[in-house]
Amino acid sequence: MPMFPEMDFTGLDEETLEDGGLPSSEKWTYVIDYERRRIVTGDDGRPKRTRTYREYIEEVAKKILNTERFRYFIYDDTIGVEKSEWSTWEDGDIRRDIEEALVVHEEIERAEVLNIIRESKRMLISLRLTGKEEIVETEVGVANATG
Repeated sequence: MPMFPEMDFTGLDEETLEDGGLPSSEKWTYVIDYERRRIVTGDDGRPKRTRTYREYIEEVAKKILNTERFRYFIYDDTIGVEKSEWSTWEDGDIRRDIEEALVVHEEIERAEVLNIIRESKRMLISLRLTGKEEIVETEVGVANATG
């Protein structure tokens, strides 16, 4: 069995992979399992997409908070946080880094860190995100944030 299952991207072009100018309520992205570092697939083996605006905003927050800024050339400096440095920072500095990183995204008008829980080499971050379509409260797990 191959390490990565074959995925059929037939019909997906560059415009489809991005938002293509969709209204906020229709935006979507692929669902990623950040702990296992792979795309989530549905029962049909195709990459799973967000279905609601709430899921979209939650997935955007996960991507931003689980990406080290400047590490991946596929992302510009608007995606990611300085999480490799968080182990030496106070919670207030981490909150500021998170909130500043989230509001850079075009769909997030306001971001508020409600709580940070440190669990060994992981953080659980509670957020209130004011998107263009709705306010979303969620929790995002960030691996390897403290070590």
